[in-house]
Amino acid sequence: MRDNLIKITIIKTIYAIAIFVIAVFALSKLSNGDNADMTARMQPATLPVVTLVTDEGDVNPLHGYLSDIDVNYMRGTVFPVGGDRSFSFKINTFGSNVWNIGFELRSIDGNRLIENTPITDYAEDNDYITGNIQLKDLITADTEYMLVFVMETDNGTVRYYTRVVWEESGSKYNLDECLSFVLGFSEATFSKTEAKEYSKYLESNSEGDNTSFNKVNIHSSFSQVTWGELNITKHTTPEVYITDIHSQTACIELQYRVALKDGNYTRAYNVVEDYRVRYTTDRLYLLNFERTMNFIFDYNSYSVGKNSISLGIEDSDIEFRESASGTAFAFVSENRLYAFNNSENRLAYIFGFYDGDNDDIRTRWNKNLIKILNVDEAGNVKFAVAGYMNRGIHEGEVGIAVYDYNSSLNAVEEQIFVKSTSSPEILMSYFDRLAYSSNNEMFYCMLDQNVYEIDLIGKSGKSVVDDIGTGQYKISESQNVIAWQKDDLKSLQLMNLNTRATSEITADEGDFIILLGFMGEDLVYGLVHEQDVMNDQMGNPIYAMYCLKIEDSDGNLLEKYSPEGIYITGVTVNGNQLKITRVVKNEDGSGYVSTYDDQIMNTLEVESGNNTVDVASVDVFEKIVQITTKSEIKSKQLRVLTPNQTLFEGDRDVEIKIERDIDKNPLYYVYGLNGDVRIYASPAKAVLDANDAPGVVTSDNNEYIWIKGNLLRSNQIMAITRMAESYENMTSQNPVAVCLDLVLQFRGTNRDVEGLLANGMGVEQILENSLTDARVLDLDGCPLSSMLYYVNQDIPVICLLNNGDAMLVIGFNELNTVLMDPMNGAVYKYGMNDSAELFENDGNHFITYITEG
Repeated sequence: MRDNLIKITIIKTIYAIAIFVIAVFALSKLSNGDNADMTARMQPATLPVVTLVTDEGDVNPLHGYLSDIDVNYMRGTVFPVGGDRSFSFKINTFGSNVWNIGFELRSIDGNRLIENTPITDYAEDNDYITGNIQLKDLITADTEYMLVFVMETDNGTVRYYTRVVWEESGSKYNLDECLSFVLGFSEATFSKTEAKEYSKYLESNSEGDNTSFNKVNIHSSFSQVTWGELNITKHTTPEVYITDIHSQTACIELQYRVALKDGNYTRAYNVVEDYRVRYTTDRLYLLNFERTMNFIFDYNSYSVGKNSISLGIEDSDIEFRESASGTAFAFVSENRLYAFNNSENRLAYIFGFYDGDNDDIRTRWNKNLIKILNVDEAGNVKFAVAGYMNRGIHEGEVGIAVYDYNSSLNAVEEQIFVKSTSSPEILMSYFDRLAYSSNNEMFYCMLDQNVYEIDLIGKSGKSVVDDIGTGQYKISESQNVIAWQKDDLKSLQLMNLNTRATSEITADEGDFIILLGFMGEDLVYGLVHEQDVMNDQMGNPIYAMYCLKIEDSDGNLLEKYSPEGIYITGVTVNGNQLKITRVVKNEDGSGYVSTYDDQIMNTLEVESGNNTVDVASVDVFEKIVQITTKSEIKSKQLRVLTPNQTLFEGDRDVEIKIERDIDKNPLYYVYGLNGDVRIYASPAKAVLDANDAPGVVTSDNNEYIWIKGNLLRSNQIMAITRMAESYENMTSQNPVAVCLDLVLQFRGTNRDVEGLLANGMGVEQILENSLTDARVLDLDGCPLSSMLYYVNQDIPVICLLNNGDAMLVIGFNELNTVLMDPMNGAVYKYGMNDSAELFENDGNHFITYITEG
């Protein structure tokens, strides 16, 4: 009996020990994010990639979409199709199943289906499918269309988008010559001897920054463009993206990696090069060249030191956030998110679609953005990812995903996924403006000019601020407070996104209030007497503010600026400085003229964090970026973790319905040289931005509003020249009426323009009411050089002068403009520089139009 009891006791003890060991093992595995029942690694990429074939190699890698996309907002790449309307393609299946391959050809806005054809002319070889496409004779030369590859895969129907344009002559766009030059230039930069041949294309001057390899451009020195003394041991074959092409210019982007040797370590960098070139029969011109170089953070190398984490050659403006005490912080390096917890000596690679040593083009595609929303003392991180989802459960979709990283479980869990039908670039642009998470689990983001509140617990979303429009809202630096106002300009609305508390600032009787922006967390606004509001010649109101106020988040007045006899027309915030644009009334009080600017300085010191992002100079590396930590890092004992993702049943998708009348509230999209997009409600602001970018402006219908360069050597609108010579009422009408009358007659419309002006209608309103098949563009403030784009297309440009006169710009050549003076009907040439100075001194008040459809 006693022996049996002993045996039972021993068995129970062994059983208890076994249970304890299993429990400890399970807990250990769970805390390392490795529990197969609850977490798993992010699923690998599965979708094929399509490329197009040229004599210079494969171009335009296209990535697949499994979700619905609004074609009118897709831009991406473009491909010129030869005279016979045929071209070749290649599909890298990566071993996946592909069938029912075909294509759709649509109008650029996606509304009209021109062709829907299955592809039968192809061959399969291991992981590659190669084939040929023959477009039908249903397209117009030099007109962009949207080509959509369609195929069935194990994941469902996948679509791939690219623009195509038919060059009927077969050699109008000279793509092969442009590609040959760009690829040759890029390759030559790795050899100072070979690069000498291309040095004549550089414009090295004081505009170039020769202190960092992170950003290099056409103005940088020869040494900087050829990588200085960096020991680059190899580079991958560039991926080629044709982002824009016209008869005169082409924009091409290269993406590749370099290996950089530094002592015993070799570090990998992502490199992006953007080129804008112009091809002529005489030679090829390099108009723009920009290169960025960013370190692919390697936590296994020497990157973590005693008091710093080195991010190598990198943009210093990285996404970074720390906990209140600074014990924990998170940062984004080259679009991958990391978290460091000093109290536990842990570094976690939380999120990223690509691995540092993985050269899969599908995971490296850079059409998404990560924002850190919150970091707490325990090292938990809330973050959001917006754009194209390269892999995982949302692979091939566009949207915003909000995640929680649980430090104790070392696991990442999706909270919600907001689906979007927009292009990744446009979604990223809005996401970059506003992405905020409140303490009560509400997430705020901007989509198509509306601010949305998304309940992370209830998985639902709604708009909280509608139709605020570009320029009518401002967001504080922390994104905690948003301010906006209605069209009547009688009040400002403010919302604290953390508390949902709203407040209002109202103007006094007889005044308007103008929202100007935030200086950090302090609100800046102006006050205008109603009687001081005057219209310019285009009919646009000039709100001349007699007073400017700055208030803190509690409504306390910090600054009141009210100069005697001087009015404020605008402010620009630059750090802790407020630049103020000012005017005074003219002698008869009927208008305003510019006077000297002023400024206000914020004397409050900006609080620095416990951990800081710093820039250091390091020999041949020039400038590098590093995070300087408040406490010592025990780098030899550092634990490096790679969390898994928590599995869950069903989905956590949030559907948001977005509706905007694009005719009443049109937006303008500026695509810069690097493909980034910025969105404006004002065409003038869009053209100004694109002129500097350089880039293009498109509409909600995906049609061009403006293109940088791409001009003929000369052009003159002869129809208006002849009309001016025979114009009978030249001396009886005012100059503005004459210009309007000629423009309307040129468009086949007759109106009593002088009577309309006498009744108070502005120039823009008259044109909008008369040109029903055109989009009227108020391009006030844009330089004369940007107006030549329209004249080049036989579209006249009206310039309104401050003295009440007007002129028509109807032609140009390399040295002159061709102007029409309505005072006498004379059409004459005037020097290009003199014309630019003439109109600039008068404020560059231009107005024109583009035909639509």
